[in-house]
Amino acid sequence: MNTGKILTVLAASMASISMYAQTDSLKVDTTYTLGEVTVRGMRVINKVDRQILLPTSAMKKHSSDGYDLLNKMMLNGIKIDPERQAITSMRGGSVQVRINDIKANQQDITSLRPDEVIRVEYIDNPGVRYSDGTLDAVINFVVRRRYAGYVGGLGTMQAFTTGFNNSNAYFKYNYKKSEFSVYYNFYYRGYDGRKVNSESSYFFPDGTERHRNYIGYNTDFMYTTNVVQLGYNLSDPDKYTLNVTMNYNGTNNPNFGANQLAQETSRPDLYLFNKKSSKTYTPSLDIYWSLHLPKNQDIMANVVGTYIGTDYSYLSRNYLFNQSPEQSMQADPVNDYSYATTGRKYSLISEAIYTKNFKKVAFSAGGEYTVSHTDNAYTGAVNTDAVLNSDNLYLFAQLQGKLGILNYQAGLGANYVSIHQGDIGFNRWTLRPQLSLSTNITDNLSVRYSGRISQLTPSLSDLSDVRQQSDELFASDGNTELKPYVAYRNNLTINWSLPICDFQLYGNWYYAPDIIMNSYVPEQQSDGTYLLITRPENQKSFSQKSVTAYLTLHAIRDVLDISLYGDYSHYDSRGLDYSHKYGAWGWGSSANLMLGRWNVAASYYTAPKSYFAESMTKGENGSNLSVGYRYKDFKVGLGVLLLGYAQGFDYVSKTDSKYVQSTSHTFIKDNGNMLYFTLSYNFSHGRKYETERKQLSNSDNDNGIR
Repeated sequence: MNTGKILTVLAASMASISMYAQTDSLKVDTTYTLGEVTVRGMRVINKVDRQILLPTSAMKKHSSDGYDLLNKMMLNGIKIDPERQAITSMRGGSVQVRINDIKANQQDITSLRPDEVIRVEYIDNPGVRYSDGTLDAVINFVVRRRYAGYVGGLGTMQAFTTGFNNSNAYFKYNYKKSEFSVYYNFYYRGYDGRKVNSESSYFFPDGTERHRNYIGYNTDFMYTTNVVQLGYNLSDPDKYTLNVTMNYNGTNNPNFGANQLAQETSRPDLYLFNKKSSKTYTPSLDIYWSLHLPKNQDIMANVVGTYIGTDYSYLSRNYLFNQSPEQSMQADPVNDYSYATTGRKYSLISEAIYTKNFKKVAFSAGGEYTVSHTDNAYTGAVNTDAVLNSDNLYLFAQLQGKLGILNYQAGLGANYVSIHQGDIGFNRWTLRPQLSLSTNITDNLSVRYSGRISQLTPSLSDLSDVRQQSDELFASDGNTELKPYVAYRNNLTINWSLPICDFQLYGNWYYAPDIIMNSYVPEQQSDGTYLLITRPENQKSFSQKSVTAYLTLHAIRDVLDISLYGDYSHYDSRGLDYSHKYGAWGWGSSANLMLGRWNVAASYYTAPKSYFAESMTKGENGSNLSVGYRYKDFKVGLGVLLLGYAQGFDYVSKTDSKYVQSTSHTFIKDNGNMLYFTLSYNFSHGRKYETERKQLSNSDNDNGIR
């Protein structure tokens, strides 16, 4: 090797080492596109409101879709559920996913090609730009687009012995400035091993006590979902973008009840038959338009019209138990609380945003207006017509820039909410300020503080005056007198990045006076007995203080990553006539090995615990082991969920009220040791380009039915 070649190799090596060691040396921002770069060793750039992450080439090669890629990237505070194809926040709020700033749904994420991903923007500190006050994070995939040719693919995840399937297909064709797309997703679940066991004690004002044991029977659980999406995009990236999407989502859920045997000392046994079924169909039209103006200005607008049609059936009948459930149902029921609902909801969401980039400051302002009409007609044990009209106006302005060593983001939102059911309802204005500050202490160490105030509104189902009753002891009501409430959130984040590992310490304090939580209210009946009612009410306050530590170890660069986390949360729940405090620990770990054409992934999470109102809920332990192999555009894999948990999922709920003390276990045996296989195939032809990133998208999926 001659001297010139040696010097060239040494120079390239030193440049590579420098880029790897200095996490902020690569100036990545949302204003430009990273070209065809081979990334070795995922790099993280910390900003005041987000982390910008560059997935490695190995991660993209071994991933089959967007869910798979995020799972390999191990984002702090984010949990990927391969079974449900869900992305959730460990901090309790909601997560929004976007692709080139277009709000993405499941079919968009399953059809995303990892090899076209340039970077991932993990906005773990959303500003006032986002109207959703419950939002914990926004994950935005920045991808390359094509201007000629086509791209398509197929994928499936199928269990061997359980009724379980996720499948998808997509095709996109590009011609000059236009892109035509079609997506189809299919989901199926069919379980026969689901049951609910519980022990409950009821305490009434007259001193009467009732102690009842509920023994669950395996009850069928089944649903199918079909999703079709048609899209058209017309774009000149330096001038304008028009994006039109038509969606249809149809879900048929014929079984999701829970049948039980109720046993009580000195009283006859009862068979509680409970069957719920629903059909929901949701067409929507989404139109987005943007225009580039001179002097770094942009105008964006988005309009979404949605119709939600729902046919819902609630069968709840109590029988005197006679040898078996089938024999018991031959007689007339002792009580029948069944009803049916026909629901229709129409909504229109419109949003507009103006942005202006100055030399050192970025300014944005805009507004969103949502109007909806919901008409749910109930017949049977409940006979009413719940008609709700809702108006929601949100306005905001935001500045982002740098003052000395401080990066800042400051914004103010104003929210007007009006919800009415007949003559009952409310109108309310609320301010939503937010401030975020961050600074780099060293090249590898950064600190960020963020504080915000959010307004949260009651759900449409909580605002209805419908009663849902399961037996002669217990029922749940809505509450037409609910009011919006304000929540305060403060958090402090410390990030420390080294070539061998990344460490984050996250502290959070959440406080919400007048929060909506359930109350247990005894209601005396005409015969002198009591019926215990649970109903949502504006309570005194709720607070949560938590601290979480995350450690990601890059054990073998581009080959093996290991992630660990541990957290502690303290809850303080104060109702109108109760006060509870609770502490909960949790931890989890995951590992991902990428070796040649093979990929091995494993994860384990302890069951998450939380406390709200007067109840502790405990989710399921999570574990997943999978092995994958890729050959050109094909990827095939085998995996198992909940390995070693023959009983499957076990959801636990405990209530400690002065009127109710209960412990409930919901088992889904079918998910224990669930062996599955995955298969995906992607094909493409044509050159690539990046169109303008649509920055607005809205959706509506709240049908308001109890």
